[in-house]
Amino acid sequence: MIKSGTDTEARYRSLLQKAVRRGNADLVYTASALLASLSPKEKNWYRTRTAIITFEECWPLGGELNFNRKFHSKVAALIRVTRAMKSRDASGLGYLAHALIEGDASVLANSADDKPIKIIANAIQRPDDFWRWIAEQNKMDAHTDALVTHARRFRQEGLPRDRAVIQSAAYLAVTGQLPPLQDVEPSDQTFPYWVAFDKNTAEGKLAMRDVARDLHITPPQLEWTCFYFEGAKTNGEIRSTWWERHNQWRFEKIGLPVEEAHLLWEPAKPQVIEALAEDSRHLKNELYRWKIANLEQVQALKRQVELFIEHFEEVHRDQMDLFGEDDLDNI
Repeated sequence: MIKSGTDTEARYRSLLQKAVRRGNADLVYTASALLASLSPKEKNWYRTRTAIITFEECWPLGGELNFNRKFHSKVAALIRVTRAMKSRDASGLGYLAHALIEGDASVLANSADDKPIKIIANAIQRPDDFWRWIAEQNKMDAHTDALVTHARRFRQEGLPRDRAVIQSAAYLAVTGQLPPLQDVEPSDQTFPYWVAFDKNTAEGKLAMRDVARDLHITPPQLEWTCFYFEGAKTNGEIRSTWWERHNQWRFEKIGLPVEEAHLLWEPAKPQVIEALAEDSRHLKNELYRWKIANLEQVQALKRQVELFIEHFEEVHRDQMDLFGEDDLDNI
């Protein structure tokens, strides 16, 4: 039996988000069921983290965070993100604004494009004023209104940087158009379990330090290039201007031109994989054994989620057919 603990939680929490990004729904189901089995604390964490991952990875889906008390309703939200084309503007804008509040003015370009960063930075410091301003925007359609409603519901969840992402999603929703939601084909690639061991896990932090020392590069350069090329990899994404600006800023911070990043990562990648090989095998085998021992539980969760999504989409479609998209503002 797998016991709950700080390291175990970090590994499986990281694995969950990487599986969502890469579009591996089967792994999301298994990791979700496993996390739920660890402790009641993990179920509470899952609710909050589902909302944060949704706003981070595909912020327009923030309008469809229709949870109930059942655990499978939260898993359903993550499965929708897993299957969706990713859209990361809220993450990029939120991360830049949070860095500004932390005292890093290098996020600013001294142009008119800095205005949203300053607005979200101000929102971080004065959240009540920000949410009052958001509520005063009275030209919202049904989709925007739903997103703002859910963003406000989760406005105090997570870390300050997470809350900045949620504020950014609300701001982007009321000041522009929501990108269209698009589904992508399920991933058929073998999941690389080593990507779960990022700098937020004890194993990943140690491996990055050792490989960086051996290659005579700085840990921040290795950690960021690993995240950029592997940790943040998706099964498909919409171009996100704010996400691209954030990434460019991060490369500038570590003193590495983005066009040269592959020259650092290509020789480092096999060493990182090798350094994490034993941990990766252990994680994969541990997950497989748990799934086999709890297959009925995993399959039941999958059926509940698929039924929840089916009915959710039927209700949404029926409303669209009955009222028409423009009339949804009035229901």
